[in-house]
Amino acid sequence: MAQPTLRFRPDGTYKVMQISDVQELCGITPRTKELISTVLDKEKPDFVVFTGDQLSGNGTSLWFVKGEKKAERIRQTMRALVELLEERKIPFTFTMGNHDHSTPMSGDDQAACYMESPLCCAQVSPDGVPGIANHVLPVYSAEGETSAMLIYCLDSHTGLGLGYMPLDPAQVEWYRNTRDAMAEQNGGRPIPSMLFQHIPVEEINELYTEVPKRAKGVLEGYGNYQGKFFVLNEELAEGFMGELPSAPNTNAGLFDAALEKGEMMGMFFGHDHNNGFLGKVRGLTLGYSPSAGYAAYGPGRKRGVRVFEFNENSLREYQTKILTDEELLGDKKLKLFLRILDRTPSSLGDAKNRLRRAAIPALLILLGIAGAIWGLTALF
Repeated sequence: MAQPTLRFRPDGTYKVMQISDVQELCGITPRTKELISTVLDKEKPDFVVFTGDQLSGNGTSLWFVKGEKKAERIRQTMRALVELLEERKIPFTFTMGNHDHSTPMSGDDQAACYMESPLCCAQVSPDGVPGIANHVLPVYSAEGETSAMLIYCLDSHTGLGLGYMPLDPAQVEWYRNTRDAMAEQNGGRPIPSMLFQHIPVEEINELYTEVPKRAKGVLEGYGNYQGKFFVLNEELAEGFMGELPSAPNTNAGLFDAALEKGEMMGMFFGHDHNNGFLGKVRGLTLGYSPSAGYAAYGPGRKRGVRVFEFNENSLREYQTKILTDEELLGDKKLKLFLRILDRTPSSLGDAKNRLRRAAIPALLILLGIAGAIWGLTALF
């Protein structure tokens, strides 16, 4: 089946939408569907990239479902997502997330389900490159058959002990070889590129600043940064950070590879649901799209998607923004269950942060209760 050709509009513009961490199972919840449908109709993107955790893993709703019924429920979720794009004739691709990998359906079978859609542009990984659907997509010039921009998608794998797996060296080498081969076809000029994957690269940690443990808005680090405390560096980054990035403890070298030829314009991630910031690290933009789903924890009404607007004549001056639930769905409040879910700690470090922030108010309450008891005792 022929895949759609991605091409800049006649006026030289091109709009990409990043949707991350829908994290649904057995279909999609009404509010998830409403958010995505609303933003698709509002923005009318030329292309959509799902950046992982489309599925929520082996959720409780699957525990007692057996055999083909389990597989059908999983496919039902993927189909429901894809149908939102098919109804609007929007081509798309996807990357795998750690929860997708923990879903009781193989990554190959998940990929095959997406690829049943005539609008799916994803490709199977090249021989010898570990992971599902490592691929690159050219976006052609408005006129002619020249690749004006490349979109890379990498599988960032899943958990590993107390952390997350790094990329395999073969994936980084594939990126290098592909970049160089595409440049050779382009008269030796590297083609401006964007890269999407689920779990962030380790260098995203350079966008926040270490602060004292009791500083306002402090968050405790994860993995290699456990026991240290940070806030977002507002001189380097903009947006919101509700949890510290949970990047792999081992650096695979993708970021350094992306700096070698200067063609990479931005690397964008999902995974950490409560984050919607971006900033430059050594001249390269790194950023997040927050979670877009309501079946898992998230940043309250800051759930949303990220939109990129490119112009073929000034690619490096692309504009990007996050459109949130609050902007898209008006004054429609979240249900109590979701508000509770959003306050659930997302990691051990997050739990420590919440306990630390609650410690002083809790102490004051206890002192108040003790004082009241003492006062009553004194009266009688």
